[in-house]
Amino acid sequence: MRNKKKRKSSGGIAEVIFVRGGKRFGPYLLFLAFLSGLAVLIMWFMGSESAMASLQNGIAHVTNFVLNLLGNRTWVIGHTITSSRFSITVVTACTGLFMTAVFLSAVAAYPARFIAKLIGLALGIVGIFTVNIVRLVSLFYIGVYWPSFLDQAHLLVWPSLLIVFSLFLWLFWAGKVTHAPHEA
Repeated sequence: MRNKKKRKSSGGIAEVIFVRGGKRFGPYLLFLAFLSGLAVLIMWFMGSESAMASLQNGIAHVTNFVLNLLGNRTWVIGHTITSSRFSITVVTACTGLFMTAVFLSAVAAYPARFIAKLIGLALGIVGIFTVNIVRLVSLFYIGVYWPSFLDQAHLLVWPSLLIVFSLFLWLFWAGKVTHAPHEA
């Protein structure tokens, strides 16, 4: 058995956070690092008018497709879904980018195998996108049939539901990953 020399601690803040507190603070710091990185990417993406317009336009077209499947006569102009009765415009906040970034950061920071993280990332992107389309379709119907409730549904109800959905989706994924059998 070798006698290892004990390294003298410099006592710096980096050592406290990353070495001594790594097990305690590491996942939180990793989450913040991923979230910060994704926030920078989203801000860059938002700065590109053509990229953001393409995303908004794509979401508007998917929402329009669903509305037409449900028997509505709607069409898309730019990133606005229009009918003879009501119109909604898909703006940056309506894309689900921000909620997706938080979800992806939580998955990436969670201590899980790479394949489990890939599954979690796919689950989050598809799940949040789907719920966001349901949100836009419902806001269209609320605008047509219950316009006095539109502001509350748009600004209070749906943002809260999207947060709760994302949290439960992450808890579902994390629970499956935590309880998954480990290979020897």
